[in-house]
Amino acid sequence: MATNGGGEGAAAPVSPAGLVALQAARHPHAPAILAPGRTALTFGALAVLIDSTTAELAAIGIGRGSRVALVLPDGPEMATSLYAVTEAATCAPLDPSIDEPSCVALLHRMRIDAVIVTRGQDVAARRAAASLGVQIIALSPRRGAAAGAFDLATADPRPDVARRGPHRDEVALILHTSGSTGAPKIVPIDYANLVSGALSRMPLLQLTAADRGLCISSLTTAAGIRRSLFPVLTAGGSVVCTPGFDLAMFFDLLDEFRPTFYGAAPTVHRAILDEALRRGVAGHSLRFILCGTGALTAEVQHGLERAFGVPAIHAYGMTETSTIAQNPLPPGERRAGSVGIPAACEVAILGDDGALLSAGQTGEIVVRGPTVFTGYENDDEGNRRAFHRGWFRTGDLGHVDADGYLFVAGRLKEIINRGGAKVLPAEVDAALMAHSGVADAACFSVPHPTLGEDVVAAIVLRPEAAVSAQQLRDAALERLPVHKVPSRIVLVNSIPRDAQGKLCRGELADVLAQAMRIEFTPPDGPLQQLVAASFREVLGIERIGAHDNFFALGGDSLRGTQAVVRMNAALGLDLDAIELFRRPTVAEFATRLAIAATAPRSGPPPLMPRSRRGAPGASIES
Repeated sequence: MATNGGGEGAAAPVSPAGLVALQAARHPHAPAILAPGRTALTFGALAVLIDSTTAELAAIGIGRGSRVALVLPDGPEMATSLYAVTEAATCAPLDPSIDEPSCVALLHRMRIDAVIVTRGQDVAARRAAASLGVQIIALSPRRGAAAGAFDLATADPRPDVARRGPHRDEVALILHTSGSTGAPKIVPIDYANLVSGALSRMPLLQLTAADRGLCISSLTTAAGIRRSLFPVLTAGGSVVCTPGFDLAMFFDLLDEFRPTFYGAAPTVHRAILDEALRRGVAGHSLRFILCGTGALTAEVQHGLERAFGVPAIHAYGMTETSTIAQNPLPPGERRAGSVGIPAACEVAILGDDGALLSAGQTGEIVVRGPTVFTGYENDDEGNRRAFHRGWFRTGDLGHVDADGYLFVAGRLKEIINRGGAKVLPAEVDAALMAHSGVADAACFSVPHPTLGEDVVAAIVLRPEAAVSAQQLRDAALERLPVHKVPSRIVLVNSIPRDAQGKLCRGELADVLAQAMRIEFTPPDGPLQQLVAASFREVLGIERIGAHDNFFALGGDSLRGTQAVVRMNAALGLDLDAIELFRRPTVAEFATRLAIAATAPRSGPPPLMPRSRRGAPGASIES
């Protein structure tokens, strides 16, 4: 293999496989890849597997310039084939659960020449490749062999090609964005970028040959590949490759393999913390816990640190950039709310006028450096929007403090403009997640006829939680200004996330449309009829049910005040219009009226409304 080396004067490795070859020359018998129920694959054996695979691929027509989609389940073979394919050609790891139409589109956009799938599995990628005339290569794990050892076979060999080692400027990996705000963008990553990313993570995480990572992130994602796999082997450590996160197996894996760290998305950390509190933790080998792909709440971070007795470290990055910033390990300082200090790239804050801002000023986070990609593939317009004078625009809002610590406020595209008031969804999510009964939360925007956008939140409750949507709104009102509190809370079983665990916020309104739909229930009793009639008058809507939400129907603060004034006049009350925001449905506000009407008060008795056409409501029986 052209990149192998390690002796005096040897050229520096230019590929991830070259970094493995360096460790194989130094410590050939050290374990590299581990997996449950398998013997360890050593660095020496991994280097041989990579070398033999590149020769095998060349013999069936795959070499430099070829593009190979790797569509395999997570596990040791996915890890070793990533190394082999990135050494032989350009590798495009794809989620094996992808549906056929999406796979056809991606194979076409990525200009894929061959697809590697597990032998005997009828996955959508195999059918998609066949429909496009793309070469199909079957991978078979070797029975009884060490973790990650495999064989390849194809019924459609192409003319053999000459083997050649990679060049640092060639594309090693092509990934794609989630596509939550449009068609997925194709992200080419060259060898220099991959190598610099792996090398830069070593000092950030203080990785050595003594480290062992527990990989529970998908190896089809940038987080799995560039955080959980490449840096650890680059340092001479080992990686435990799992089929993915399984809470029932997680603590057994900690006991069996004695890993020194694991990395995961916030929802996974939350599940691990809950289980740790239930069963207790003792005698583990972790020295830190890594969180990426989203903000970890202070509650979960501190809970993990108390449960495991090790630091929980925030890292911030993107598919296009690798790690942008990370909180330092002890004795370095970690600051509350910060994702840390810049990693291997420069970080700046861009103002609306195109100028870079000073410390403490909020704007768009922009980055540049060796770990940042050079541009999306075949997307000139996208690249014009994505770069500003050599800086990559992350699309995230944030600021840098006087000491260089980066604070991320949320996605610029996700900011909700609620009648001129700007709402950062991440802030609302954090407030909702602070409730002990909430397992997951995400707020999102829905169209509103007068405000432009309104705020709705989807919430997943913990299994044991007995809490209503109204109680959750009440809790949010204690933590947030009124204009940031969701007008509606929808209780759901799960919230859509991508393979990296990132929230698909842009899809929530469509995905949860059915859950947000309210079936008509006639108002029950005089008070509900009074509230419904008031809603009808100010909103101009004829049919209003007991569970209809004033703001979801198109109401705003001005018309809400008008409705409350009508009801106060009818009942002789003096409720503040804010009460409608606290209790926005017909049934809820009717209950509030009943409480207010029975509360002791001084002054003349209330005026009872009379039933007449156009009056606020029907008469109330005493």
